Amino acid sequence: MFLRSHLSIRVPEVYAWSSDPTNPVGAEYTIMFNVRGIALAERWGTMNALERYKVIDEIVKMETELESLKLPAYGSLFLRGSLPSEYSRYTLPSDLDPTGVFCVGPSCSRAVCHKTSIQSDVGPGTSILDFALSIPHRELARAADHRDEVQRHLHQFSDSQSVDEYCDLLRKAVLVLPILSRDPRVLEGAGSVIWHTDLHLGNIYVSSDDPTTIEGVIDWQTAQAAPLFIQAQFPELLRPPKNYSAGTEIPTLPEDFEELDPDHKEMVAEEQTLAAQSKYYEMSCLGYNKPIYDAMKLDRRLWEPFTCCQLFSNGSIVPLRNSLARLFHDWKNMGLPGSCPFEFAEDDLQRHNEQVQHYQDTVYLWDFVKGQLRTDESGWIPVGQWESTKKMNNYLFDMYMKTLTEEMSPEAAQNGGLFLQNVPERPSEVVRKALMSIDVRCNVAGVYLQLFEGREAIDLEA
Repeated sequence: MFLRSHLSIRVPEVYAWSSDPTNPVGAEYTIMFNVRGIALAERWGTMNALERYKVIDEIVKMETELESLKLPAYGSLFLRGSLPSEYSRYTLPSDLDPTGVFCVGPSCSRAVCHKTSIQSDVGPGTSILDFALSIPHRELARAADHRDEVQRHLHQFSDSQSVDEYCDLLRKAVLVLPILSRDPRVLEGAGSVIWHTDLHLGNIYVSSDDPTTIEGVIDWQTAQAAPLFIQAQFPELLRPPKNYSAGTEIPTLPEDFEELDPDHKEMVAEEQTLAAQSKYYEMSCLGYNKPIYDAMKLDRRLWEPFTCCQLFSNGSIVPLRNSLARLFHDWKNMGLPGSCPFEFAEDDLQRHNEQVQHYQDTVYLWDFVKGQLRTDESGWIPVGQWESTKKMNNYLFDMYMKTLTEEMSPEAAQNGGLFLQNVPERPSEVVRKALMSIDVRCNVAGVYLQLFEGREAIDLEA
């Protein structure tokens, strides 16, 4: 209701809903009217550059409208009458909510939903510091109350990870987040906004007659009121390729492009197309949505600690440790006050560098396979391609297992999906062998599949 009244792009209309699992249906539910049109995924592959740019224009327009909706707190949007009285709330200003039916309440993100009590740090709140500290405080409480569960999650990535080490990193984050929360560069983009953070080809519906006309955007259930510098990012369908250079420099083909072999030339051309689309989006934000452009430019060393305290699905604490280690190493060069409030022992940093290689191998392999299959993080599959997609999924996985089990046991290769355990001394060489096998046999276009569980995009550059 709220977004439908403020966005020019259509949002699904809710016909009926219930958040009470004891209702006659026996489960929480939402019933919505269908959005007209077809998923953009069914047309994107056949659209030319100009047509794609028109779609990007519409996305930028929608995000400009979202950025203009300044909310009074961080949390989730509720109908006032649906939020139980024991929860805190902040009412919206009259210009955003003239009928007085909405409020910002506690966070309903997947990360905290069904895992915390109302006494936990779930918001809502108006302070960027309170927002920042709520996550490590919540994770520390979870580690104390559910230690075995957290340890199992950590072991999904590596048996060497421990709850004690995770808690030590969380306590380091608690020390540094207040300093980052006072930094003017962070405060400039700290306004609370609602955002669609899962904007992939399956969530955008376009006209079947004119795919440059967006009929609607679906899948808003994870939308949160959060700081702009966290929300602002390249939409999933426009995520830039590896080695993308932000700024006004236009992406070009390499000078030796014509000398490349056909397969390599095709791959480079595809990456250049992706980079050009990302650049068009970036420059459109610069021209028409400057706050978003500025938020995206914020030094990731400043914003990343706000996003890494909670364990990701793969159970790795590498991103959290890496964000803190970079602060420790670059503190003075970043213009931060005083000295870093924590230190890392040399042996801890050495072990971290070894785990970074493991993590980067995993991310690189995931991105490669995703690119080979022309899919995104969502894994959306057109109905007509289901059978061929399943076949390709099995083929790729078998090839992956066959190649890696030449270097390690099947159990080690399969443990955690792509996230390998007990890797050999040179895991990069093992992964390169797997990539070479996949590259030769699986250069197939037009298939959409999430081969393995998605991962969060974390930059682990030095």
